[in-house]
Parts: sequence; structure tokens; C-alpha cells
Amino acid sequence: MSEPPAGLPPIMGLDPGSLHAGYGLIAAQGSRVSLLAQGRVSAPAAWSFAQRLAHIHLGLRAIIHQYKPRALAIEDVFTLKNPRTALRLAQARGVAILAAALENIPIFEYAPNQIKLAVAGHGRAEKSQVAFLVKGILKLDLDLAPDASDALAAAICHANQSPPTTGPDLGLTKKSPKKNRWSGLTPEDLVAMGYKVVEP
Repeated sequence: MSEPPAGLPPIMGLDPGSLHAGYGLIAAQGSRVSLLAQGRVSAPAAWSFAQRLAHIHLGLRAIIHQYKPRALAIEDVFTLKNPRTALRLAQARGVAILAAALENIPIFEYAPNQIKLAVAGHGRAEKSQVAFLVKGILKLDLDLAPDASDALAAAICHANQSPPTTGPDLGLTKKSPKKNRWSGLTPEDLVAMGYKVVEP
């Protein structure tokens, strides 16, 4: 692990749950990205659901206070077949987001396939493949805490999406410039396509 570049707060990624919340913090500047911290906040399964949420919320707030990230990246909500599981995950996600919101930290949500694209180059990567590639991107020879690899993947995705003023483009995804399909067309071309051209 390393210290963040001077004057540039880290990016925090989260993978929340009602028993565990994985987290990861990276320093990203230019084409360099490195691990600052990773782990999970866990609550005893014997506790009530409300107690677990409170414990995870307070644990994440303590980490946020320690590292003062400039942004929080988290996977966007997705549909689960079990409504009860979906509701509990949404509540756990809410207390995790609240921990950052109370510190006025910008929160960025990314679709699961967008995070996989940033790390693996395609949006259908398996969880084990994402974990392996996260370690490669961060040049790690240590084992990541459970859930931390997903959190770090979200942080890497945000670093890759951010403009230079708020974060680097790590070049982990290929971005094609938007092409103007009308450029280069003459009035005659437009007429041939069936458009009516009105002279100014």
C-alpha cells in the first residue's frame, strides 16, 4: 500500500451488504493507480438487521474520516429475484451511501457491466476474473479481503471515467469519439437522401 499523491484525495469504492461491506481506496493520478487500503466492515450475524446496518454505517464513516476520499464509487442497483433480498440490499446500500453523503462526498453509481468493462475490457466478466484483473491493475501480490475486489473495481471504473480535473483516464477502456453522421454531406447528398434543403 502507498500514500496518496500530495493534494489529491483518493477514490473510494464500495460493495455494500447487510452483513459485510467491502471497501477499497485507490490513489489515481495520470496513468498511475495504486492501492491505499482495502478490507471489509462486518457485523455479527446474531445482531438484529437494524444493529448490523448501524454498525456498518459507523464503520464506513470511520474509514471515510480517515482517508477523506474525493469520490465514492458504487455499483448501481440491479434486480434480484427475491424481493426480500433486494430490499435488504437496498437498505444496506442506503446506509453506505449515507456515510459518504453526510461528509459531502460526491457519489457516483455505475452499472455492473460498466465496471466490468473498465476492469476486464468487456461487460460479461466473471467475478473471479474481475478479482484477478483488479490485482493485476494494482500490481498486488496479496490476497484481497472478501468483497474488496468488487469495491476496488468500482473505484477503478470511476478513475477511468473521471475528467482530468477530478481524476485520471487510466486507459483501461477504449473510448470511441462520437462521430457526427452529418459531417461531410453536401446539399446534394441530403436531397438524394430525401431531405428538403432550404437555402438560408
